[in-house]
Amino acid sequence: MGRQSKLKQQRRRTARFEVRSPGMLEVLSVGKGDLKIAVGDSNKDRADAQRLIEEMLRKGYTLFVETADGPLKVTRFLPDAMAYVVVDTPDVTSAAEPERAADEPAPKRQRKLRTVPVGGSKTTAIGRTAGG
Repeated sequence: MGRQSKLKQQRRRTARFEVRSPGMLEVLSVGKGDLKIAVGDSNKDRADAQRLIEEMLRKGYTLFVETADGPLKVTRFLPDAMAYVVVDTPDVTSAAEPERAADEPAPKRQRKLRTVPVGGSKTTAIGRTAGG
């Protein structure tokens, strides 16, 4: 058996595995305790999650989604894309800020919108009346 045929056999034996974790939505301090909801890939799961997330935002819940930059506040939800819209604010260090006069207002930070997919993300929802 030649080297070429061994390479072909190895290629046939290799498999590509992909793990897709469902989105996780944790709801803190509801009447009967905390809830944990997994958002799967089925059409029913997607429809239920869409209704639930839209209703929570409409009723005043604050949603935080975990990202590589830490938890970010969700400002909107895109149901067709199944994605949260979060606002990134760039880190501004004092060394990077130019000198300004005492009566001059601080410059506004640029806000950059970013989407985070629901699938594979961990989101925490906190109700308006949640105390701690």
